[in-house]
Amino acid sequence: MAKKIVFTTFSLITVAIVAFIISAHNASAQADAAAADAPMIDFKVLGGFIIEGVVFSIVGLIVLMVGYKVFDMATPYDLNRQIAEENNTAAGIAVAGVLISLGIIVAAAMG
Repeated sequence: MAKKIVFTTFSLITVAIVAFIISAHNASAQADAAAADAPMIDFKVLGGFIIEGVVFSIVGLIVLMVGYKVFDMATPYDLNRQIAEENNTAAGIAVAGVLISLGIIVAAAMG
């Protein structure tokens, strides 16, 4: 079940990034098209943006997973067992806080 959730989340994030890149590129292309008679979408540039977005997403997810494992090793108990089997809400909130803070740091570093 967890693998399905992770795969679905990764797929949705990838689709959102691609949609954002396309919409941002279309907006800049429309502004440039008013100044020059150029094609609306430059597929080489768009392909580069998509590849760049996917690579940054994968690197960000890897950094988050490594950060989670480091936090799991730093705690005196097994986080997976605490969250999944014992329904420990405090452990879940602590993990969520660590992932959010790491996500902000990774996003700032990549931006």
